[in-house]
Amino acid sequence: MQRPSFMQPLQRYTRRRSISAFFGALALCLSACNAAAPTPSVSPAASCTIGAAQRVATDSISVAVTTPIAAAHAPRPANVGERFVFAQLYETLIGIDCDGHAYPALARSWTTDATKTRVTLVLRDDARFWSGDAVTTRDVLAAWQATAAMPADSNHLARRLADGTTIVDDHTLTVSLPNTDSLVLAEPTLAIYRRRTGVAWPEGTGPYRAGEPARDVAPGLALTPVDGKAPRLFIRSGPDARDAIDSGVDLLLTSDPVALSYASARPNYDVTPLPWNRTYVLAVPGRSVGAVAEALSSADSVAFRSSLARDAVRADARAAESLVWWTRECDATQPLAAAPPVPGRRLIVYRSDDPIARGIAERIVAVGRRATAAPLGAAEFNRVLRAGNELAYVIALSRTSIAPCFDLAALHSSAPWLGAGPIADALVPLVETRDKAVVKHDRVSASVDWDGTLRMNARP
Repeated sequence: MQRPSFMQPLQRYTRRRSISAFFGALALCLSACNAAAPTPSVSPAASCTIGAAQRVATDSISVAVTTPIAAAHAPRPANVGERFVFAQLYETLIGIDCDGHAYPALARSWTTDATKTRVTLVLRDDARFWSGDAVTTRDVLAAWQATAAMPADSNHLARRLADGTTIVDDHTLTVSLPNTDSLVLAEPTLAIYRRRTGVAWPEGTGPYRAGEPARDVAPGLALTPVDGKAPRLFIRSGPDARDAIDSGVDLLLTSDPVALSYASARPNYDVTPLPWNRTYVLAVPGRSVGAVAEALSSADSVAFRSSLARDAVRADARAAESLVWWTRECDATQPLAAAPPVPGRRLIVYRSDDPIARGIAERIVAVGRRATAAPLGAAEFNRVLRAGNELAYVIALSRTSIAPCFDLAALHSSAPWLGAGPIADALVPLVETRDKAVVKHDRVSASVDWDGTLRMNARP
């Protein structure tokens, strides 16, 4: 299997005559920035295993995250906490480790035909739902169809694969792969599940099942091993990661530099960087981004991006790299939208639940001096982003894509005005972020996936 490397060279931006005063001020500031060395790239880990090499012999493991966990989102995660929890509960047909190597998950084997457009997969003989029911290929198709029926921009991938699936028998199915390859089957949106009436958590096939909230962890969630042999996982969520460290948590997932420094000073904790997995970009309607984009492609822009990563966000961050997946050429999947006029309001909009986006927006406003940073709730932000009537938007995108054409189509669906021209003319990469795992190495054994997700080594 090839390593998923779909990033293409970033297209060079061109100068536009119609430039807002805000972006002119920002471009002038960028050219005046003091020279600074770019943030070095750090390898995620020596291997795709953190902590102990094999499953640890213990009855329970405590895990802390700083983001909320909602059963309503399962099995499609919206943040790092949900990525961790859902990875224990739900399985895709295949997985991809942090080195880009595919590994068996719900499917034990797969073969691709000579055209590399169809893949035939065979499910594990012991594949079971939490109830003990055997998982069949019809369950796989039903899960994709259920995901496809949900009203979300990202669900068109499930729609295409569900429409292109042929069931051979109870354990074998063939899937057509338009505009992608077999690695796409590791996308979390393609996890297998089934809904149960009156139960909050969809039933999964993973090594753990969701249980009642843990009484000794507030707020908390208990994950129980299906085989009864692996350690139970007690998940707690709270805003201050230092509290978790003080309580002696076994595993903490965070990007907070203060908490990471705090943990590094503790002799019983190891801090392991996970893959860089998010890129924050400035999205600008109206094609008024020319001058600032040209400045951001200059040497001085490295200093500005580095200053954003160092001073403007409370997270482990670095200046964004210039190679991004969203410049890949794909077949058109929808009509191009006309670019909206340059808006009259001077708002840089960001999601109110994203502190990294807030830090970036506030710093850009401080530089430009002629705009206002405006936080919006998730639903209102999505509505405003779709309309494209604000000055600019700070949005977070996955740094790496294993299905770039589908992710690009989803991005166009969420912001139709991006389809009016080359997308690189409207998106300016600024900062990349990642999480780190704080672990007691004698208590935790976990594997790292391509997107930085941790999976506990529950099976021997």
